Amino acid sequence: MGAGLLRRVRRDAQKARADQDHRRMMVSPSAAASRTNSPLWKRGAGGDLATLAAATNPRTSSPFKGRPSGLPRLSRLSRLRGLRLLLHLFLIFTPFPAAASPACPHLTSPSAKDRMADLEQQVRFHNDLYYKSLRPAITDAQYDLLFAELVQLEQCFPSLAGIDSPTGKVGTDSGTSGPSLRHERPMLSLTSSTGPEAVAALLQRAATKESKPGLLLQPKVDGLPVELLYRSGRLVSAATRGDGRLGADVTKRVREITGIPLRLSGRFPDRVTVRGEIYAERGLMAKATAGRSKRYATPRHFAAATLRSQHPAPLALAALRLFPFELVAAENVPGISSDLAALGALSRWGFPVRPDLTLQVRSLDQIKAAYQKYLAQRSEHPFATDGIVVKIDHLALRRSLGEGSRAPFWAAAWKFPPETARTVVRAIRWKQGRTGRRTPVAEVVPVTLAGVVVSHVTLHNEQTVQRLCIEAGDRVVIGLVADIIPQLLEVEREQGDGACPEEASVVATPEAGIAACLSDAPGCREQFLARVVHFASGAGLDIPGLGPGRLRRLVESGLVRDLPSLFLLKQEEVASVSGFTDQSARRLTEALSRVGRPEPFRLVAALGIAGIGPVTARRLANRFDSLDALLSSQQEKPDCGEAVQNIRSFFGSSQGQELLRGLREANLL
Repeated sequence: MGAGLLRRVRRDAQKARADQDHRRMMVSPSAAASRTNSPLWKRGAGGDLATLAAATNPRTSSPFKGRPSGLPRLSRLSRLRGLRLLLHLFLIFTPFPAAASPACPHLTSPSAKDRMADLEQQVRFHNDLYYKSLRPAITDAQYDLLFAELVQLEQCFPSLAGIDSPTGKVGTDSGTSGPSLRHERPMLSLTSSTGPEAVAALLQRAATKESKPGLLLQPKVDGLPVELLYRSGRLVSAATRGDGRLGADVTKRVREITGIPLRLSGRFPDRVTVRGEIYAERGLMAKATAGRSKRYATPRHFAAATLRSQHPAPLALAALRLFPFELVAAENVPGISSDLAALGALSRWGFPVRPDLTLQVRSLDQIKAAYQKYLAQRSEHPFATDGIVVKIDHLALRRSLGEGSRAPFWAAAWKFPPETARTVVRAIRWKQGRTGRRTPVAEVVPVTLAGVVVSHVTLHNEQTVQRLCIEAGDRVVIGLVADIIPQLLEVEREQGDGACPEEASVVATPEAGIAACLSDAPGCREQFLARVVHFASGAGLDIPGLGPGRLRRLVESGLVRDLPSLFLLKQEEVASVSGFTDQSARRLTEALSRVGRPEPFRLVAALGIAGIGPVTARRLANRFDSLDALLSSQQEKPDCGEAVQNIRSFFGSSQGQELLRGLREANLL
């Protein structure tokens, strides 16, 4: 179709819509308003020509026959305009559903709504573990899959998207009970991908405004984002990103970090706001954590825990540094029109800017080359890095592209693949978990990945061992997926066919009952320890100061005999246990008292019942008024049958009944 005809079709469509609006307003003043809320009029709603025609035909869309009363008979010209309108709608909707909808799953609205609600709960739960508890339970890659599925479903079913969906938010709240500070402008996250897709999309957006715009490329530092505010050259406040609007006040700790200027140098505006990443320097972090039982999932969590601590260890605080990456409202500073110029100003004012790690690029090929360079130098940086960040350099173009509710449209990140290393399996051992399930673990010759010494790799289950045919002496490739969890990626064999050796075999121990080892009974030490660690973790009741090492000492001392006894601990008893001081014992007993009486189904999730995690527990809480109601109910609930049966079996056993009495006596239920 020629451009001129298409313009006429669009012009006639606009006039026809205006005429139709005028007629409808004559009949009902609310009709025009309701029309705009109809799915028919929303771009991207899809539908074939017959559906569109039926929806606009008074004979098929009206409950009565003929022309509705009150509406004048349409002239031939109006009917022609109506046909042109249908043609225009056909051009908009018909060719493109195939391009827009293949990624959409074939789900009914109720099924999609249930899945979206489930994903929202999972994303919020893992946000809390990552940002508040600093104890992530899954890798970044696994989280990204959950988040991407939720985004996809919200795009495919926009009317079902929750108003408070986590996809429209940045992280979560600060996770601290202290004061909060409001950001000058929203402190957003970044759109990212494990391939070049996010960066390529950024280039496409920018190309609509300017051909081959200037770009800046920097490493994606694995740290804690903060915002620093200076007035008259003096540092007056510092806040974490938090939820993007409010962040935790960490001014006191930030003042103690090496390299952050307390007073600016040279000539500067009266008000200066700077953003950057607080990161842990690799070598200094290793010294700070040497010999300590507490382990951190990532350097970011080490930095976050140190900033939040009321009494951080001197070595931990000394390990922190700042990587500045943005001067907020730089366009208001005379003489600054680009991000590169803003970074230069920060350097002159005394900030530790790294010009050697800031590259100017203009094309995807240049970005790919820089990506490979940074990937090769990944372990050489003093900080942990998990990708690159590409930003529009010109500030005016940034303003033109704008920002979303979660991320700006003028920047994107390209994440690195997991770091890998080759090693040799020493032995296959079995680890007993809280439910009695035994998990195979490969003990390997220690190797260093992303600054972490790895000597054990989980094999997940017996089927994995059998599928990989893995045994002592095998050469393997392991990776630190998302810089968090070691995983076995490949078994290297000399024989070309990769056949499994005939003598390789695995003997699995049958799993214990669902309510086995609820106390430190004979033969139950390791399984009970796994259960109590889960009970106190971020996935359970989130009790600070109770890691695996301390819990083991409390169990071995006889003070913790079952789960309720944890809440009967006295300060003087705890202080007598190796590894505790009077101060740490006091903090622990205070933390236990703050738990109070948790929500019943949160407590159920903390008990470590097979198949009952936080998400399932929340679903049960929506279907049953109380735990007693669940245990006594004779009516099965949809989508909860197996979970309900597991809980009933757990509390129906003699050990479960004893635990239930203990929880009530400890005032937890």
